[in-house]
This record gives sequence, C-alpha cells and structure tokens, in this order.
Amino acid sequence: MKRSKRIAITAVGLALIVIFGLMPISFGTATIALTLLPVLVLALTQDWKITLTAGLIMGLVSLIGAFTTGAGNITAPLFRNPLVSVVTRMIAPLAAHGLQRLLLAAERRGKEEGHAPRKAAKIAIDAVCAAVGVVANTALVLGMIWLLYGGKTVGDSAITPEFMSAMISINFVIELIAFTLLTPPIVYAINAQEGKHASGN
Repeated sequence: MKRSKRIAITAVGLALIVIFGLMPISFGTATIALTLLPVLVLALTQDWKITLTAGLIMGLVSLIGAFTTGAGNITAPLFRNPLVSVVTRMIAPLAAHGLQRLLLAAERRGKEEGHAPRKAAKIAIDAVCAAVGVVANTALVLGMIWLLYGGKTVGDSAITPEFMSAMISINFVIELIAFTLLTPPIVYAINAQEGKHASGN
C-alpha cells in the first residue's frame, strides 16, 4: 500500500474511533459504541504498529469517556482503570491482525493447490478475524475486570458473576453480528482500491 494512502486511511480510521467513541448508539437498553469497527478495519488492512495505535486510541477514548460523557454509567468506575480501558483494547485488535496473517498464509498455500478462490476465502477470513476481534475485546475487558475487582464493590456495583453476565448480554451479541458483517466489505473495498483484487481472484 502506498504510503500516502496508508496515512490517509489511518487518519480517517483514527478520527472515526474518536467520533464513534463520543457518540454511542442506543438500541433500547443496549448501548453500542462503534469504535471497534474502525479498529478492526485498520487491524485487517494495516500493519501491527497501526493496529496497536488504533487499539491505544480506542482505549484512551474509553478511559476519557469514563470521566466525561459516560461518567454516569454504572460501569464507568471500572473503565477509569487503564488496565481495563486501555491495555485490553490494545491487545484485542492484535489478535485479529495476527490471526488474519496466519489464515492468509494458509489460504495462499491452499490456492497453490487449487482450492477455494482467493476472493471468497479472503472475505471469509476477514469475517472470522473480525469476530475474533470482538470476542477478544469482550473477553479481555471482562477478564481484566474480574481479575482486578471480582467479588468486590466498585462504585455502586458488586462485581459478581451475575454482574459480569449482564455486561455481556445483548451488547456483545449485537457487536458480534454487526462487526462480523460490516468489517469484511469495508476491508475488501480498501484492498480493491490498491489493486489487490484486480486479478479477480
């Protein structure tokens, strides 16, 4: 990818992380922050350094939000700890990025042996990696919360198994479905601009 285009895509992605972090979308009782979408897109189109930076920005937005726009949320005191809000968000996209690299290498070997066309395989790989990124994000955040606060009371919340289950509930399901469906076509479009699919594979 040409340097100028990579810089432009990265700048837009990082800007969207901040904007989406400040403008969560509500569906009834569920509140979905779209910040993970541009993070996943960057993770699946850029190198590991940009992936790490995207995760860092997402984490910092979450940390700042816990003191400002989301201060009234019952979970805000938990996300005021950088280990919960920042560190976990730096690791999660790296899981998606690393898995994509492994699966692409395996797909290339399969293509040489006359297996599935690259276009279909690439879209499937991106979908799987996006789903893994969502799962990793949720698992790392909840795991860190339980590791640090399990069995304790933080703010007005007792960190019990029931509380942890409630945090997963509908938000996680919506994010898993939405980001798994939305990420691959965006990634494909970015790659297509660079001529990576010009051969029709």
